[in-house]
Amino acid sequence: MLEELIAHPDLKQYLTEVDPGHTLMIEGDDSQDLFILVSGRLDILKGAKKIYEIAEPGSVFGEMSFLLGAKRTATVKAKSAVKANRIPKEDVNAFLQKFPNVAGEIAKLLAVRLREASQVIHGLKETCDQLPDAVLLTDKHGHIISWNSAAKNLYGRDWDRSSEKTIEAIYEDPEAYRDFIAEVRKHYAVREKVLKIKHPEKGVRFVSTSTTLLYDGHHNFKGVLSLGRDVTAVHRLEKRYRTVRNWLIPAVGLFALVTVSVFFGYIPLTTGFQGMDSAKQGLRNQLAKDYVLLKSLLSSPFAAGDKAKARELMKQFFDIQDPAAVPYMGLVLLDRQKKVFSAYSRLKTDPANMLGSSYTGIAFRGPEESIHKVLSLYRPTREHPMGAKGVEVAFPLQMGPRFLGWLVFQMDMEMLEKTYRLDEHGLQRLRFKGT
Repeated sequence: MLEELIAHPDLKQYLTEVDPGHTLMIEGDDSQDLFILVSGRLDILKGAKKIYEIAEPGSVFGEMSFLLGAKRTATVKAKSAVKANRIPKEDVNAFLQKFPNVAGEIAKLLAVRLREASQVIHGLKETCDQLPDAVLLTDKHGHIISWNSAAKNLYGRDWDRSSEKTIEAIYEDPEAYRDFIAEVRKHYAVREKVLKIKHPEKGVRFVSTSTTLLYDGHHNFKGVLSLGRDVTAVHRLEKRYRTVRNWLIPAVGLFALVTVSVFFGYIPLTTGFQGMDSAKQGLRNQLAKDYVLLKSLLSSPFAAGDKAKARELMKQFFDIQDPAAVPYMGLVLLDRQKKVFSAYSRLKTDPANMLGSSYTGIAFRGPEESIHKVLSLYRPTREHPMGAKGVEVAFPLQMGPRFLGWLVFQMDMEMLEKTYRLDEHGLQRLRFKGT
């Protein structure tokens, strides 16, 4: 540092004394004076947060504003009684000519800060490269200035093809991206939106884009930090689901009409054992069909930890059904520890109260040759505060070889007894093969 310089008699004219708690400079000020600490301790603050401390005599501070001709980037406050040499902006050039070792010290200080910043940036880059989501940073004009390995794979472009290019070029509809950013800036909120990108090899992909706007200490907009996640598979599933929803109801109605016609036309006198077996088989087939449909819809958001998306898909499943024909009161997703991940009920009860509750104390009963399990449990309701018995049917959920948890159908026991003449033991006798 500059310990020998601070005792130079020519510097006495610049000596300034500050009491503890007083500030020498404030973040955002236009002052560009240069300081050299003689004695005392100083706190460096960004906003209200302390980021550094200066205590070594001869330390130079305030140099960034002078060199850049910019506003102060931090606040400097006296932690103790402080003495410092304050060289006014208009005297700094002459001062540096007279004391060139100060310029050398400033150069060393800047080199150290550059090295530290480079190490931090390298560390952040290494960390971001380990993240599964694409991380992308742009300046305030939308030019790409950094991204991680996942972004390279997701967007299908290497750094040479993207460096200093605008982020809008990545998207299939640049106007949609501009509108998205304008909306985020208007509401000052982190938002998520699915946008289409143009992958050079895979074609159009759907990317869930979350953004954080970057501002400096004076709330000047500086850029955008974006997180991207490929949701193409989920988007296509939802599209297929909407297609199925559009034809499923009339198809089911037609199928039911044909079934009833055949049943009453060819076996008008059969109302006993065979009819009862047909009803049970119909329930078994409906459970199997709904299990396969919900498995295809819920596996991706379940694996991604998206509780809200899973609940919305379960709600849509019930919305397209005729309540009088559905033998379920609700749906529950259990994780691998049998804790409630997400739930939806077609009753007026709030399924959010179930989130995080555990099924570990409930027996999962069922035959070895069938993938389904039957659960008996008691839940308190408004009509039964001590608990009303409920019966549920659980199926395993997997994504490839990965076991995600359980899909649980909360059965309408009144309908099961009246329509299917089934109780929990009858449910256990049904058979479902693994897929």
